Amino acid sequence: MTGSKIRFGIVGTGGIANTHAAALAALGEDAEIVACCDIAADRAADFAERWGVQHHYDSARAMLDAGSLDVICVSTPHPQHAEPLVLAAERGIHGVVEKPFTATLADADRVLEAAARFGTMVSTMSQRRWFPAAQRVRQALDTGKLGAHALLGESYCEMWRDQAYYARDTWRGRWDTEGGGVLMNQAPHNIDFLLWFMGPAEEIFGYWGNLNHPYVEIEDNAVAVIRFRSGALGILKGTVSMNPERRIHGVTLVGESGATVSFDCWQVKDAERRVASGPWDVGSNDIWTIPDPAQQPVTKADAIDFSSGGLPNFHAHQLRDVVGAIRDKRPPAVTGIDGRRVVAIIEGIYESGKTGRPVKLSD
Repeated sequence: MTGSKIRFGIVGTGGIANTHAAALAALGEDAEIVACCDIAADRAADFAERWGVQHHYDSARAMLDAGSLDVICVSTPHPQHAEPLVLAAERGIHGVVEKPFTATLADADRVLEAAARFGTMVSTMSQRRWFPAAQRVRQALDTGKLGAHALLGESYCEMWRDQAYYARDTWRGRWDTEGGGVLMNQAPHNIDFLLWFMGPAEEIFGYWGNLNHPYVEIEDNAVAVIRFRSGALGILKGTVSMNPERRIHGVTLVGESGATVSFDCWQVKDAERRVASGPWDVGSNDIWTIPDPAQQPVTKADAIDFSSGGLPNFHAHQLRDVVGAIRDKRPPAVTGIDGRRVVAIIEGIYESGKTGRPVKLSD
């Protein structure tokens, strides 16, 4: 496959599919979109025309059965993530899926079992791992600047969602079509950060509820405490009730050495953008007590200046890694197991909130 374009198919052609398409277009000779599908045939046709995609279909099965694909990008509502990934694996086609990996652990295990059986790769979108500020924290951990490991991690999602947001798409705001609220939709990114930096979790206790969005079924606020396999402890907070928004995603880590660092994601106002098509949020290291002049924090101004490093968005960074993984026959930087661990946290909080008891997490 070296030297040839990796052929992508897009499953679900709503809003986020355009981010995938822009990312793949920016990869030039490395990738091309050869097909797309959507249960709304007219939406698939419009997407195909917009992005110059030759073939469009009204189902993932039809698109996959037509062949000529190496990998699919799944950008459907959360409860619909698993089925296209399983169908793809059965045909020897790799999978990339928007966060969260799946809406349930049962679905996550079904996808992973299919990928293992048929020898395919699956990767969950966690594009903010490529933010320079996130990479700076990862480097500090890997070089021992926080000591042997992090002792305490705080994960936060501080956002605002109004009634118009939920009315924009019919699948939003319902358990059966969205799969959950702030935990399922907004918080997977900062949950992924926490697990990426702290390692696997083994137990969680949480509360969740709908506190001020009575026009939807799902939770708008959630909190939890976590014990990690390393013995470290964690705190998790997710809200879509904070208006104006603050840190839309982020983590703060206290190291064994006593040094403390954070990775904080902020929305960028249009007037502050250096690149018109750049990402709508950036990451900074607002807390950084590592006394090393060679390892300085990334400021918000630094992050805005960087934008996405010549690419239209950070999806492009991750999709470039996926292309490399397929060609080199290696695991992607963000694996299906990584995605499953996030789902385990989400499902664990839901279960704990219902039972009032801690939940042991499987891996």
